[in-house]
Amino acid sequence: MAAPNSDLRARAKIFFNAVDFDQPIDFGLREVLDTREGRPESQYVPGIHGAPDSPDPVQELADQIDLSASAGSYLFTGGRGTGKTTELMRLTKLLDSYSCEVFYADMSDYLPLSDRIEVSDVLITVLGALSEKFTQRFGGENPTTESFFTRARQFLTSRVRFDEVTVPLGALELKAAIKDNPTFKSQLQERTRGHIEELVREARKFALEVVSHVRAARNDPAKKVVLIIDSLEQLRGVGDSAQVREVFKSAETVFSANADKLRFTGLTIVYTVPPYLSAIAGALGSLYAGGRIYSLPSIHVFEKCPEPGCLPEPSRFGISKMVSMIDRRYEKHDEFFARDQLERLALSSGGDLRDFLRMIRLAITNALTTGVPLTDDVIAHAENAVRSDMLPLADDDRGWLERVAHSHQAELPSIDALPEFARLQQGKRILQYRNGEDWYAPHPLLRTELERGTGSG
Repeated sequence: MAAPNSDLRARAKIFFNAVDFDQPIDFGLREVLDTREGRPESQYVPGIHGAPDSPDPVQELADQIDLSASAGSYLFTGGRGTGKTTELMRLTKLLDSYSCEVFYADMSDYLPLSDRIEVSDVLITVLGALSEKFTQRFGGENPTTESFFTRARQFLTSRVRFDEVTVPLGALELKAAIKDNPTFKSQLQERTRGHIEELVREARKFALEVVSHVRAARNDPAKKVVLIIDSLEQLRGVGDSAQVREVFKSAETVFSANADKLRFTGLTIVYTVPPYLSAIAGALGSLYAGGRIYSLPSIHVFEKCPEPGCLPEPSRFGISKMVSMIDRRYEKHDEFFARDQLERLALSSGGDLRDFLRMIRLAITNALTTGVPLTDDVIAHAENAVRSDMLPLADDDRGWLERVAHSHQAELPSIDALPEFARLQQGKRILQYRNGEDWYAPHPLLRTELERGTGSG
């Protein structure tokens, strides 16, 4: 029998907010997140991204950085829904325990992530972010290191000719113009193409100054300095298909053709990159330290990659890890959900944490009208709500998903098709796994839709 409505509403409100999917776990590093509200470390499920035959990608990356005698640039990827920011905070904590000085910057504060990028605006904003984080931590001790936005403005004023726009008057104005003024950003990209090598030299000079100041402040001439650049994996186009393709292609160009320009003497840097770049991981990973892209895949709710033509088998290990997350966030969840219902949602999410928590929230909301415990019809309603976001499927997309479902590979016909693959991944129609090997599968909620279609695969 349903509890009295006022009591049920109060409990539902607590549960609903406990499974918020926008708050990362901060591991006690609130100051690194710039005071963004984070969740306590007690809610983290150790090994949630692991599998018996797969190493922990975050620990592996931390070890690579710690063991390396020199600085390097690394690539890390994970789409929305994989818990990427939480894992980057864990990476920060690990590196801090290895006596590294770690800075973290969220690039959504500096770049419009729905527009194409070029190496010029990436360099200016990445080093600009470093200068701001450095000043926040060491400004009183080392006031001589001016903002890189100030230096970039001086460089643009003296070396680059702008015809249609003017260079903003100050450092803060330049930062704002890159993020919020599409006309200026477009002109910046166009007019700096002949000056990239000069800009790279300015960036490397500044990075080395920051490293030197940090080592002096810490009284440690060998201090390893690390900058973690978050949110670049969210690069995505909006509008027509040509604009979408242009943004995806620009990300590929920046991180492949310009890989050498993204390295800095003395400064170790970790770039988050869009997950679709993993499809060209062999070619791209070899250009960076570590020799590969460190990938945060979907939670392993399935066993290892199945044989072609076979469906993936559910993994009790992965499913239990996802349910453990609910155990840690709201102990009385069994008043709402039966255990098998939580396991069902974990499996139907395909290991996507965001979809999992979203379906739980949808079900909690329905509890206000249906009462508790929740019925299987409520669970199905939550699944249908998430499924509807991925429908309808165009015939070309359906054919591609059918081929992926059969082979469990990306089925990328050529590098020119990468933007289309990116769109399918961004829309979560294709999920990536890494247990035993990299493999792919359509989102489980699309399985019945694919079975009823004819497709072209």
